[in-house]
Amino acid sequence: MPFPADVPTLTDGVVTLRAHRPSDAPRVVEQCADPLTQRWTTVPSPYDDAAAAAFLGDVVPYAWASATAAYFAIEHDGRFAGTIDLRSTGVGEAEVGFGLHPDARGRGVARRALTLALDWGYAERDLAVVTWRAQVGNWASRRAAWSVGFAFGPTVPGMLDQRGERRDAWIGWLTRTDDRGPRTRWLSPPALEGGGVRLRPWRDTDGDRLVEAALDPVLRAALPRAPLPRTADEVAGYLLRVGLGAANGDRVAWCVADAATDVALGNAAVFGFEDGSAEVGFWSHPAGRGRGAMTAALGLVTAHALAGAEADGLGVRRLDLLTAATNRGARGLAERAGFTLVGVERATSPTRDGDWDDTARYELLG
Repeated sequence: MPFPADVPTLTDGVVTLRAHRPSDAPRVVEQCADPLTQRWTTVPSPYDDAAAAAFLGDVVPYAWASATAAYFAIEHDGRFAGTIDLRSTGVGEAEVGFGLHPDARGRGVARRALTLALDWGYAERDLAVVTWRAQVGNWASRRAAWSVGFAFGPTVPGMLDQRGERRDAWIGWLTRTDDRGPRTRWLSPPALEGGGVRLRPWRDTDGDRLVEAALDPVLRAALPRAPLPRTADEVAGYLLRVGLGAANGDRVAWCVADAATDVALGNAAVFGFEDGSAEVGFWSHPAGRGRGAMTAALGLVTAHALAGAEADGLGVRRLDLLTAATNRGARGLAERAGFTLVGVERATSPTRDGDWDDTARYELLG
């Protein structure tokens, strides 16, 4: 059967995958001319009516006729909402690609479209594995792939060509027999507020404060190995590592900001999750010291960590806090937050001069 009769219609009752239609053209243009689509994909730039006509009239029909790719229009709320495709990359292998119209984003449409396309590909195209890749930093695409069970590999430098520039790529895969649910928790830091501070995610606009903290002599002496950005050029890499820690379920970090001005005062984090235990850590920008900001922040973070899932907490039963035994400020903060000293470990905290200090270990039980 010729296109579009050979394209099946797939639906879960909320999202429908169907053949593209000429009437989709205006919304195809809107989607592909959108700045985020232009940033993360290789659609023509600028994108106009002629580009949409070529896509709908040539690219999509040829892909179906040649069996090189299966393109589906995504429909939601009765209108075109984007495109998803499975591109053949070998026997039993395909790569999935997808993009949404701006007004369909953030509504779970990508997850539903992925589920429909994957089910069809495994059943009707006899696929054994589907791969995914995206430019580093395309968090929306990664989160959609994460939501349906993709596993993620290491970052591949320069893997993707973006209009003549090589870009680093994230890669992922999902086999036919894999579970269709997230393999890890995505630890998005919720907003927490109290005691004159607001805990929120770190932002690009916090870069100057991050660099100032990294260059602060007091902080460098206390945490000589802290991977903070020491120049503006290092900020993006630091924020990327923070994001990946959250996305992989390894670490959740908050910017501790002044509740009135939203200016960054420090950092608080929970990490090292294992058997219901975790570790909490923190550091302070010089402007955050001596005003109770970190005491308030640590109280907010520990309460969130020890709260159960029913209260939108992390569900941790036990928290550890480690600091150099000579760091009186950090030890006092730990004790004000309710932590109990359980011991001192000899020569386990690195010092700035290459020596070792003792480590004071504190714990807090839920």
